[in-house]
Formats: sequence, structure tokens, C-alpha cells
Amino acid sequence: MKKNIVRAMLPLLFLFLYAGVSAQDTMEIVKIEHTFYTSYFSPSEHIPIFVNYTLKGSMLSCATKIKRTNKFKPDPTHPEFTSLNSDYTRSGYDRGHNMSAQDNACDATGMDECFYFSNMTPQPHFFNAGVWETLEKQERAEATQFGTVIVTVGSLGKAGTIGKDSVVVPRYMWKVIYIPSTKKYQCYLFPDSDDAKAPLTQYVTTLDEIQLHAGITFNAGKFVFTD
Repeated sequence: MKKNIVRAMLPLLFLFLYAGVSAQDTMEIVKIEHTFYTSYFSPSEHIPIFVNYTLKGSMLSCATKIKRTNKFKPDPTHPEFTSLNSDYTRSGYDRGHNMSAQDNACDATGMDECFYFSNMTPQPHFFNAGVWETLEKQERAEATQFGTVIVTVGSLGKAGTIGKDSVVVPRYMWKVIYIPSTKKYQCYLFPDSDDAKAPLTQYVTTLDEIQLHAGITFNAGKFVFTD
């Protein structure tokens, strides 16, 4: 599949609450398109700032599911800033999927590509395997029920770094789910920490809140960058 690589300067509005700064930052972003997800990746922070994907019920309904490979690897379109496996090793953080492996269990190419580091963010294990996974399961149930959901995952702020490449650990992670058949949004904002122990409903936020702090605007589930 042809990979459409686009470089852009992305303005991100990080208020003090989220990133410890009070002014607008400018960050170079590389847009990387794969079979089922698009990553807006920061070469300097070594994480995706946004990942966008459309999850359809038909993607989840195969008779035989592909086993999770756990073959984390550099994104072959940009190995120069996604060769990050050693940064996560013994870091105390999981290699956290933005688009989950289970979403790709019916497609071998999708399963392979979802383990690229262009789809990974450092997450504490309790968060990754807890409320974050709960939301992933909910997405799949809604894709099955409604036919299609459009999902955008994002990161905010900087809690620290891991590894020799100083991979950024975001302070917060968020997710926006849009259901085209109902024209409704579901929005969540989580601390990227083991403190995320509350039920999923405790992390519900508004679309306005996400748009304000991420510097993007949503229209029918798709986002554009705010001027």
C-alpha cells in the first residue's frame, strides 16, 4: 500500500493545567498513513500526537482471528525516528497501542502495522490494561452495533521521558469516538498514570474541552487543525 507522508508544522495549544506552559507551542509533525490508521507523529517527542482510524463491524467479524503478534517494530516509512524498542525496555511503561491489536485481528497487514512505533505511546501497565482497554472493548462493541465508529486518540503534555531517545511520556491521553449513524460524540480524558483507577464514566469530558486543549476542530468525526 502506498504510504502518503506529509510534513507539517502543527500548532498545539497546551494550557498550564495540561502541560505546564501557558503559550502556544509549535511542533513538527509527520503524517503517516497505513492500511487502517493514520499517525500524526512527532519526531522530536517520538510519539504520535494524534492517531485517527475508522473501525467497522466488518473488520471484527472474521471466523478465525489472528493471534496478537507482539512484534513491536520501527515504522518502515520512518525508521530514523521510530526505532524505539530499547527505550521501552525496563522503562516501567507499556508499549501502548493507540489503535489496538484486537481491532486488527481479522487482517494480517493491519496486525503487522499496528505494532509499528508510530502507533505506540508509553502507558503505565495498570492504565493500559485497565480503563484504556475497557474503552477499546466498548469501541468494538459499538462498531459491531452501529456498523462504523470513527476514533481519534491524542496525547497532551509531558510527564517525563524514557530511554536514550527521550521518548515523551504524555501527562494526559484522550479519545474521541464519533458514531456516524447517530451523529454523536463520546469524549474521554485520562491521566496517563496508574492513578487512572476510576470507572470509565469518571473520565468523560466534552468535545469542546478536547478541541480547546488539542488545538483541533472536529467535523463529522474528522479533525482539522485550528488556525
